[in-house]
Amino acid sequence: MRQDTRSRFGFTMIEILVVVAIIALLTTIGIISYTATNRRARDGKRRADLEQIRSALVLYRTDNGDYPESLDWDTMAPISTYISGTAIRDPLDSPYPPYDYTSDGSTFTVCATLESTTPSVYCLSNP
Repeated sequence: MRQDTRSRFGFTMIEILVVVAIIALLTTIGIISYTATNRRARDGKRRADLEQIRSALVLYRTDNGDYPESLDWDTMAPISTYISGTAIRDPLDSPYPPYDYTSDGSTFTVCATLESTTPSVYCLSNP
């Protein structure tokens, strides 16, 4: 009897396709996980920025008697002297203002749009 030696050496097309499908699936899962992790990290920075802004606003009120009516997001005026570190910027480097600030002098609200949570708007107000 003669044996077919072709099947003993190498892989069949089905085996190769199964391996390629598994690699594609694992790659897709990795990319999705990486993207979600980046979103959560950017949201964490936004929350930390809002906390820093809130602290600066409280210090500003202590020195000046009320909260500023508006903020300049490029220079952080008038609270720039109360902000430590670098300028506060949205992690995505958007050309639009990174956060939304409203104040009537006695109260304030500062909000950020988050990427990975629902509700997607995170706000802090005066303590």
